[in-house]
Amino acid sequence: MHSVQVASFRKLTPAMVHSQKLAMANDIVQTTKAEAAITLKRAAPALGIDGTTYHVMDILIGLTQSRDWDADRRPLVAISNEKLADFVCRSQRTVIRAIKRLVELGVLAYRDSPTGRRYIYRNNQSGEIDRGYGFDFSPARQRIAELKEKADRFQAELRAQQEAKRSISRLSRAIKDLANLNQLEGRDASDYLVKLDELMDKTIDIYDRAKALEALHGEFVEWTTRDETQSENAFSKQLACEDDINVTPNIYTTLKEPINSNMRLSSDDDNSNDENASCAVEEAFEKSNNRNSSAISSNASVERPGRSEKIAEADVLSNVSIGLLDVATANVQEVLGVQFDSWRDLQASCEPARLALGVSPRAWKEAVSTIGLKAAGAILVVTLEKALREPDVISRPGGYFRACIDRAVDGRLALHKSLYGLAENV
Repeated sequence: MHSVQVASFRKLTPAMVHSQKLAMANDIVQTTKAEAAITLKRAAPALGIDGTTYHVMDILIGLTQSRDWDADRRPLVAISNEKLADFVCRSQRTVIRAIKRLVELGVLAYRDSPTGRRYIYRNNQSGEIDRGYGFDFSPARQRIAELKEKADRFQAELRAQQEAKRSISRLSRAIKDLANLNQLEGRDASDYLVKLDELMDKTIDIYDRAKALEALHGEFVEWTTRDETQSENAFSKQLACEDDINVTPNIYTTLKEPINSNMRLSSDDDNSNDENASCAVEEAFEKSNNRNSSAISSNASVERPGRSEKIAEADVLSNVSIGLLDVATANVQEVLGVQFDSWRDLQASCEPARLALGVSPRAWKEAVSTIGLKAAGAILVVTLEKALREPDVISRPGGYFRACIDRAVDGRLALHKSLYGLAENV
């Protein structure tokens, strides 16, 4: 009897075994490809999926068919490491490590054929998979509710961190302004500046630092207004202690000269007074116009350089309003859990949108420095909206975003047309 040696494809880990267990579950969770794609991209920052791993995951989701996500089917995708490496412009070893990370995170599961080759054979009539081997998204389907909860917690924590950072910046600036005010009024407030420096250098988390700065600011405000309150109370007491002065009001007005009821101004006097008044008004109006024209010319000479610096951003955002962005990017707002009511809301959502899209920090900084934060943010959310709506079409969202930035620099990007098209298909 001959013994047969079986070579293993890879070394298993407990996390891989857990993913295999999720893939073999019998109680299939109902979901769709669109819902799974949006949830995985929202949860990617919370799971630590970024860079090449995010890019690989995005491509694999796009290669699955929508009907394979039904409860009676299995969301499989078959692609070789070589072809996947060509898609992401990385080495095969890098792609293998990215896939292994997705498996250990409970997003994918290996479904190996006896030879290790990946392929899918479908029924010509029904389109169902007769035989398929490759990568299985069943673990992600089974964890869809858990991944949504992770994404919501991550977004809430991210918003709390941003608010804490804003509070730290605002309160530290307010404390320094109070110190300058006290210095101008001759009061020594150096102790509060020392406390501020100690709090900023202390190794505590941002939430505790924000609370401590809020307490210090309140104490500083009370100390600053204490002297003013005391002086006002003293002045009130002084007024209360003074004796009242009895004064009899005189309701009769004494005129230096009696008025003769028969006196009338002559018509010549009336005309001369009117002419003098009109001349005075015209002279004052001319002087006012001269002052206003000089002020306008001086202001225009000052403001002109500022406007020229924002020409590129204004050109990119031509015919683009925040209301149009709000209507056209409903999926992005649902994924990020925000509402684009103002440009400030859009700017605050750029970082989570960048993470969801998989744009590198370097590419994002270059885009902001090239066309401005508002224009780059608008292009970012439009790209993310298109990727969420048509993941099969945009296989490389990061490259699509950089191409849009290049077109904006060349003046060939009609962003408003894309927004109108997205708004019509909501």
